[in-house]
Amino acid sequence: MKRRMALPLGIVMLGLVSAYVAAFGPRVFTGPLAGALLAGFVLSAVLMIVGGLVDSASVGGRAVPWNAFVGVGDVLLAAVVTLSAVRSALVDGDTASWIFAAAMLAGGTSMAWFGVQTARDSRHVDLEATPSSRRLVAIAALVAVSVGIGAFVATSV
Repeated sequence: MKRRMALPLGIVMLGLVSAYVAAFGPRVFTGPLAGALLAGFVLSAVLMIVGGLVDSASVGGRAVPWNAFVGVGDVLLAAVVTLSAVRSALVDGDTASWIFAAAMLAGGTSMAWFGVQTARDSRHVDLEATPSSRRLVAIAALVAVSVGIGAFVATSV
């Protein structure tokens, strides 16, 4: 993830959680798992905001660069979204829920891998201002496949 996108994404995520809790009140905490998933979502947002605001932060006497915060936030977001989809599939038990959970597992795995690579500042992710044309084509293909899967799931329900 580009650093310039981490801050707005984190702010939007916090806004979504705030609106969700404001709209539904304490009923959103249906159990410990629901509370843990919301807390994980909030922690992911906070990590992205921190990564978007600072070049590095001292944690335990060690300087942690911005990309580590954003990468861990990505991994945590992927885990929360995937676990939420699997939980819904287990509760509902219908075919559409399981298809959605499988799609979220595929997308979550991809996002978690990307988050690990971002945290490591790996050569597999492009943190520079101008990505290569091969990378842009790969991103466009990933977006097209994701939209196709989302449209399939949305129309089959």
